[in-house]
Amino acid sequence: MEKLKRRKWHRHLSPIAIICLSFLLVIFLGSGLLSLPIAIKEGVEVQYIDNLFTAVSCTCVTGLVSVQLGAGDTYTLFGRSVMGILIALGGLGVSTLGVFFYMLFASKLGITSQTLIKENWNLRSLKSVRKIFLQVLLVAASFVTFGAILTFFDLFFLHNYNVDEAIGYAIFHAVSAYNNAGFDVFSGNTTNLVMFNNDIMMNLITAFLIVSGGLGYFVVIELFSRRFRFKRFSLHAKIVVTYSLTLIFVGTLLIYLLELNNPSNVTDASPDGVTFMGAFFMSVSSRTAGFSFYDLSHFKEVTVLFMCALMFVGASPGSAGGGIKTTTFALAVAYLRGLVTNRQPYLFKRSIPYKLVRKALIIMSLGFVFFLLGLMFICGFESDANYLLDGERYFTYVEGATRFSLIDYTFEAMSAFGTVGLSTGFTPYYTVGSKIVLICLMYIGRVGPLSISTTFRKQTTETFRYPEEDVPIG
Repeated sequence: MEKLKRRKWHRHLSPIAIICLSFLLVIFLGSGLLSLPIAIKEGVEVQYIDNLFTAVSCTCVTGLVSVQLGAGDTYTLFGRSVMGILIALGGLGVSTLGVFFYMLFASKLGITSQTLIKENWNLRSLKSVRKIFLQVLLVAASFVTFGAILTFFDLFFLHNYNVDEAIGYAIFHAVSAYNNAGFDVFSGNTTNLVMFNNDIMMNLITAFLIVSGGLGYFVVIELFSRRFRFKRFSLHAKIVVTYSLTLIFVGTLLIYLLELNNPSNVTDASPDGVTFMGAFFMSVSSRTAGFSFYDLSHFKEVTVLFMCALMFVGASPGSAGGGIKTTTFALAVAYLRGLVTNRQPYLFKRSIPYKLVRKALIIMSLGFVFFLLGLMFICGFESDANYLLDGERYFTYVEGATRFSLIDYTFEAMSAFGTVGLSTGFTPYYTVGSKIVLICLMYIGRVGPLSISTTFRKQTTETFRYPEEDVPIG
């Protein structure tokens, strides 16, 4: 009887609910492994909330770090290996990995298993799921291997790391960059990749991996299968490629111009301030990756707010990145253009169904609501309203500071929701309440605001409708 109830409960769970729960299972398992003594370096004390924060950040491929010493100086090789596995799981999707093991021991995929992949990767059809799945694994393994080899050469020949260190750092960095996680584990480095600020090769390798992972597995497969001929691309691929390149270009130009005369960025690590190459990298990374070659606490407030907009859009469907996605943003733009021109929304000479536009607007609205709620809770946990109006910036603080400015709270909250991982430097100093809020935002951002809202919704059939009545608006 008990077994029958369990089966019945499982049948009533939607594929989206199973995906959400599988992420939670892996998160808590990962936090348990990171809490083991073997995972933490001798003499370093880490609270469970920080291990849980790290596990969520890895599984949700975010990159925010709440340990003061940084991941490289906090966790042992075992701990960093756990982090790498969590990033890989989060990038592919936990349910996808489950189907992989199912494929090893079953002759064919069941409907439930196929639907899990369909929901996890935003597929329209269940056709040839096994073939697609193997292609995704091949694409991910190929890019990670290629990136790891190039990173190894860079670390070994240009930065004089020994072979073992270069191999370990190269593999972790490639996995983190391709999955848009934004984690680095270089010892003695608590400010991300600032130490590689002038390394053009590291810039290009990391940006290449970020863009490749952010386009989405199926777009990358389509690019190769159709030999990069734009006219032969599907509408989805055209939107992803066009809007991704546009956002990168606009982001690069604005970040460079906004930070052009900012003396705060002129340091020993970056004597020329924010270069055009650096602005290009920050534009790429701001969308979802979270790597940084600069101390963002020195950036102007207007630049930080613009980067928040990039983080809100995020990567593309079917990728490891977060945000509302490029296609959602594209459909919203098409809808606004349609309102102005009094035409049906269209993109690349293809009409867009209103049901898709409606879904895009719902995702944008829910995403902003979740972000705003998270920001309000963080402000409530961290400071009072009067202080928020004239808060000081990071460089005026000493270790142990507990109150910061509203712009920093906004940036951190959006970074968590967009699963980006960029920070102005305050993550380790937040209160437990704020860390829990950031954990929730990272989780919502990874599985999607619409998925969270509909996970346990019962399927009901509308049997009646209320009478309509006009209401003045605007």
